[in-house]
Amino acid sequence: QLFDEIPQRYQNITPDKISYGMLIKSYCDSGSPEKAMETMRDMEAKGVEVTIIAFTTILGSLYKNGQIDAAESLWTEMVNKGCELDNTVYNVRLMNAAKESPKRVTELMEEMISVGLKPDTVSYNYLMTAYCVKRMMNEAKKVYEGLDQANAATFRTLIFHLCINGLYEQALVVFKKSALMHKIPDFKTCKHLTEGLVKNNRMEDARGVARTVKKKFPPRLVTEWKKLEENL
Repeated sequence: QLFDEIPQRYQNITPDKISYGMLIKSYCDSGSPEKAMETMRDMEAKGVEVTIIAFTTILGSLYKNGQIDAAESLWTEMVNKGCELDNTVYNVRLMNAAKESPKRVTELMEEMISVGLKPDTVSYNYLMTAYCVKRMMNEAKKVYEGLDQANAATFRTLIFHLCINGLYEQALVVFKKSALMHKIPDFKTCKHLTEGLVKNNRMEDARGVARTVKKKFPPRLVTEWKKLEENL
């Protein structure tokens, strides 16, 4: 409402691509990509440039809301309009493709390369995730081992999926690497690893993980770790 009122009250103030972009992000964050699409059409009607950031934001929101056909339609529109596609927008597509299959992720990564882009760590994380979802853990580990620079999401994803596949020893090795790189995964993943080590009678390793985690997480979560340690 305020967005519409300001131009009416102040004739010398009109929304630009930045303010429209903020409105689009707000709609998408609140789970209303349809409203964001309406805003985009309004921008086009008024001759305001729709930035690649705005397109990417809407695309991600459509995928997140399960509106795959609408997302693919928007992608086709972006390509036809000659939008300057970048890694960020391709990674949004890879995020959705990871739910489908490793093959689909690989196809999109090859498409990235064909248009002159270089898949980055985020891109390879989605390929690794796609393998993890299919429980193809050896392939997932190969992707991880081939990364020049793993990030926190890399470690979180791989450790979590190794744990749910019962591969706690392998998960511990990856955890130790994450600690060396100061990229320890989130509390839930670390807790999952610790409990798995306990179940497999790896008590000293479990205590080692707990000690490392306590150095990283805030007091509120450290209290929860102390409760967990009581069972170690």
